[in-house]
Amino acid sequence: MTNKKLITLLVGFLLCISGWQLVKASQQNLESDYYKLGYTSISDAVQETETYYKTKLDLPSKIAPLDFTHSFGRFNEENDNLEIEYLNNKEHINYIINVFPSKIKINKLINTNDIQISLKDGTQAYYSYSTGETEVKVITLKFEKNKWIYLLSIQEDLLTNPLSELQEIANSF
Repeated sequence: MTNKKLITLLVGFLLCISGWQLVKASQQNLESDYYKLGYTSISDAVQETETYYKTKLDLPSKIAPLDFTHSFGRFNEENDNLEIEYLNNKEHINYIINVFPSKIKINKLINTNDIQISLKDGTQAYYSYSTGETEVKVITLKFEKNKWIYLLSIQEDLLTNPLSELQEIANSF
């Protein structure tokens, strides 16, 4: 191997390692920021929720069909809410599941603009679109199952057929 090729190989290797270290540091900062906000692993947050309510909590077996780099969970006793967030920090993708005990009553979470649909098992579900300041449409599917109320939310343009894909997730219990 010539010196020129060896130097090129070494420089490439060093750039690769230093780039990996930057990505690793960036991911550690993201995780640190989430942990500071009270997030933990999903399994720890689910366990905390189950312990608090003394009842089993099921999650859908499917998630949004996207490539996620991180997942976090956070139980908020004050708001009676479990929040699960899947994200890809490189592509700015977020998929969020909020879970409330059924004592909250799903009627309080349904808006007049929500559209009612049925899941495979006959469960009534409600979906809506909302836009924020950035005009990004977020689709939310709300339904009650096994004494829990679930809200599945994702940016509409991330999925090919957002309503159908959220229904598939809701049907995966």
